[in-house]
This record gives sequence, structure tokens and C-alpha cells, in this order.
Amino acid sequence: MKKLLLIMVLASGTVFGQTDQATSKSTVTVNGTSKVYITPDMTELNIHVSSLKMDMAAATKAIGDQTQKYLKILKDLGFKETDVKTTNFSASKNRIYRANGPIDSGYVVSQNLTVKFAYNQVTLQAIAARFSGVKDPVDFNIGFYVSDQLREKTEADLQGKAVADARKKATNLSVAAGVKMTTVKAIVYGNDVSAPVYYKDMRMLANAEMADGANLSFAPQEVELQETVTVVWFIE
Repeated sequence: MKKLLLIMVLASGTVFGQTDQATSKSTVTVNGTSKVYITPDMTELNIHVSSLKMDMAAATKAIGDQTQKYLKILKDLGFKETDVKTTNFSASKNRIYRANGPIDSGYVVSQNLTVKFAYNQVTLQAIAARFSGVKDPVDFNIGFYVSDQLREKTEADLQGKAVADARKKATNLSVAAGVKMTTVKAIVYGNDVSAPVYYKDMRMLANAEMADGANLSFAPQEVELQETVTVVWFIE
């Protein structure tokens, strides 16, 4: 009869197991972790464009005119028209609710203009300064996120450190238990938890009275990346 003797289970995720040597070798299983805080390297600018008119065609034309105005501003700031994407287009009746029920009062048409670019303090200050100089208020927000390239590079480094952490723990425990680690039996990586979105949003309403954009400071909040691996070693 196969006999299984569980020697110890630690809260850290380390397990020493000993089985009948005729069927399997003894192993030690350890979880290794590594984490780091990094600064987002990408910026997302969103400009909200909307218009309320009694006629839908007029409202649509109005946001078209606004869009062209903002495209010209963005071109002046060094962006290409192909860098600007249209998102969240919406057209609906404008309803006003009163005591005797809702009343239709024209149409609301809106959309967002989105531009993604590498984080640059000077560029952000130029955007804020330019928007502060326009006659009509500009409704926009700025967000920061981690690029795929930086995320993949950081995760690769963290994975190596997580394995090193697991080896260190396994070595310490093996010495304490009076056994010897040999070769790796298995490495288990990944989990079912969705990666968090690393996004810092800052909403601003620019108007003619807003301070010069050069006086503003844009500092993306650091985000945490963490990797965890489970490594199984044979012991003797």
C-alpha cells in the first residue's frame, strides 16, 4: 500500500512531501514572488466633443466643426491626424424631465478624440497651455498607463527574480530539514486573476483664465507589478 507522509506545510506555500520510494521521489514545493513599482511610460489624451441643437443634423455638423478645430490644434502641437482616433460617438434626444413628464428638447451628439503617445512633461504642458488659450472651454482628461513593451520587459525580470526567491526559500528549508535539493521537477506559472489596469486619470477643464500650462506638473502615479511562480524540487 502506498503511504504518504506529509512532513510540513508552511503558510508561505512551501510543502515537503515524502512518498514510497518505489513509486516516486520526495519533493519540496515552494512559491516564489517578486514585485516592483514602475512609472507609466505612456499617456492617453481624451477630448470630449459635444453639441446640443434642436436638429440632429445641426448637432452633428457642430461637433464636426469642433473636431476639425481640435485636429488643427493637435497638428500644431506636432501630432499627425492619423494619431487621433474617434471613440464613443453618441447621438440621442435631449429630454427634460418636468412635473408633467419628459419633454424632448433637441438632440445631443457627442464623441471623444483620443491620442496616445509616450509620456513627456513638455508635451503635456504644451497641450494644457494651448487648450487654455482657446475661446471656448475644452473638456479633456489625461491618463497614464504602462506600455506592452515596458510591461513585458519588467515581467521577464520579475519572473527570474521570483524563481530565485523560490530557490532561496527551498534552500533554507532544506537545510533546516536536513535534506538536499537536487533537480527541478516542475515550474508552475500563471493564475486566474486578471491583471489590474494601471491607469491614472486626471480630469481638467481648460478655459481662458487657466494658468499657463508651463506651470503645471504632470506626474504619473507609480504602479505595482508582481509575479509569482511555484517551483518543485526533488530532495534526498
